[in-house]
This record gives sequence, C-alpha cells and structure tokens, in this order.
Amino acid sequence: MNSVLFYIIPLIIYAIVNNTVDNLYWPHFLLLLASFVVFQLARVRYPKDKIPTTAKVAQGAFYILTVAFIFRDQFLEPLLINVFLGITIGLVIIEIMQGKKQVSK
Repeated sequence: MNSVLFYIIPLIIYAIVNNTVDNLYWPHFLLLLASFVVFQLARVRYPKDKIPTTAKVAQGAFYILTVAFIFRDQFLEPLLINVFLGITIGLVIIEIMQGKKQVSK
C-alpha cells in the first residue's frame, strides 16, 4: 500500500497544480520536482534488474507528462495536460493491478 502512495500523491499534486495555477513560477516547479522524485521512488519496490514492463511504461508516461507540464505555459493548454494526466493515471492503475497479480502468485 505504501508504494501506491508514491504514485497517487504526485498525480494528485500534478492535477491540483494544473487545474488551479494559471502561470507556473519557481515554487510550482519545485513542487513538481519533488512530486517527480516521489513518483520515482515507486520503482524501489522492484529489484533493479526485474522492473516489469508495465512499471516502465507508467514511468515513461509520467516522464512525458512532466515534460509537457514544463512547457504548459508556453506551448500547451491545461486541457491537454489533463489528457496526459488521465493516460498516466490509467497506466498507473494497470501497473498497480499487474503488481498485485505478481505478488499473489
């Protein structure tokens, strides 16, 4: 359950910042950076050489979300970030369900 919080908390922070802040300034970027680091800590539950493909895909989607978020003010709309956020949440749910199946085997 603790590793699920490493996924949920950063995604909630990204959603809150995206939907409440019009222009991002350095405190927002620091908050996003801290959330990014917390999301990366979810990989700690797997051995370094045995990270499942679903976890790698979820991490990749989060990387794309983070890069899109950085460029939100200049090039992208918050609605597009919400779409990326939804895709990432879906991939994280798949990864969590897959992880529970592997643990129960």
